Amino acid sequence: MSTVSPCSQLVQVVPDNHNNTGDSSGVKYEDLVRNSDIFLEHLRALLGLLGNELKVPTVGGSTLDLHRLFVEVTSRGGIAKVIKDKRWREVIGVFKFPNTITSASFVLRRYYFKFLFQMEQVYYLEQSASSMKSAEEVMESLSPNLEEGTDEPQIGAVGDGVLDGKFESGYLVTMKFGSQLLKGVLYHHVKRPQQAMGTPPSGMPPASQRRAKKKARLTTVVDSQKPKCHRSGYNFFFAEQYARLKPEYHGKERIITKMIGRMWGDLSESEKQVYQDKGVKDVERYRTEMLEYKSAHESGASASAAATMAQ
Repeated sequence: MSTVSPCSQLVQVVPDNHNNTGDSSGVKYEDLVRNSDIFLEHLRALLGLLGNELKVPTVGGSTLDLHRLFVEVTSRGGIAKVIKDKRWREVIGVFKFPNTITSASFVLRRYYFKFLFQMEQVYYLEQSASSMKSAEEVMESLSPNLEEGTDEPQIGAVGDGVLDGKFESGYLVTMKFGSQLLKGVLYHHVKRPQQAMGTPPSGMPPASQRRAKKKARLTTVVDSQKPKCHRSGYNFFFAEQYARLKPEYHGKERIITKMIGRMWGDLSESEKQVYQDKGVKDVERYRTEMLEYKSAHESGASASAAATMAQ
């Protein structure tokens, strides 16, 4: 039994020779922008050709306005241009999500590629069916730009530098990579005299003593009563997003970590502040619990000393 892929169905229904719009009804991009009902009608039809069903997603408990998302992205040149020009935050700002929606950038991008990318190609870019790219191809080509607001130099990149100052051990420098200025320190490389094979450095205890100390450290009993160390705002954000992404990306820890880092970089200062406040509260929690912990231990030590003296 032969099968027909969704892409081949699209090629059959969206002919190359029909004004490159892929729609025999004569509907244009401008019609979709003006009328949300026409937009949704043609979106459902196009997704149906691809074997998909339109299930309008919700973000933060509210239905996502796919028509508005399509208009905001295409009015800025399309998804590829929005990402390359780092204008995704402008799109997010239009929706006025509450501060509790901390992954809006990631979520909107995912839904755009899932539901609207083919609409953009057919009606906005007027691509013929044979030249249409898949969402996966475009996402792969744009992967270096998916982290909004960064212009981070890569390892091996060449930049211009200026010596700002000199001190005994090195120099203060300013480096320019593209539009980004980085300040740092260059230290003189000091060669240390090589140690003879088998001879421990001066002042270092024999290997047997070092092994004994290491073993003692490994067998140290952990105090279960000691308060847990406080967490930063990013720690709270990471834990929240990790729990959400783990079922979908099971066993792909590195991918999850990178995604969460990008999502954190996409947050506005007000969105980050929600988590920073949690971090501040946790610092206070840790300080209070440590005072109680130390007080209890000091009381216990005093009682033990008194009992010893009584004997």
